Amino acid sequence: MNQLNTATTVTHDEIALHAFLIWEKDGRQPGREQTYWLQAEAQLRQTRQQLAERASSQSSRTWPPQTAAAPKLSRARAITPATPKAAATKTTKLAATSRNVAVKPASVAKPAARKSASSATARKSLARN
Repeated sequence: MNQLNTATTVTHDEIALHAFLIWEKDGRQPGREQTYWLQAEAQLRQTRQQLAERASSQSSRTWPPQTAAAPKLSRARAITPATPKAAATKTTKLAATSRNVAVKPASVAKPAARKSASSATARKSLARN
């Protein structure tokens, strides 16, 4: 069995579900089971055939798609910071990354720990004893 026939193969459950949906759309008319079955099978096979043909035509294209080359920006222009301070930071990071050296980020001061009211109360009660 070739790839195109495998791609258009429709299962019994798919046909049954599609036939049921057609039957419901048609007002649930009794006695037309075979008509609904054949209609569902034909529609599913046609849809699968179209999808297989579309996939086949797309697979024959080259990847990646050939597009017009965009003009390349120079490295210095691509990393132009807005402020002098940012320029120093960017230059340092750029120099460090070009040498494959890790750059440690600036540390941020942590706020001092707050003393809880219960610990202050406990100290006062100990002081009284």
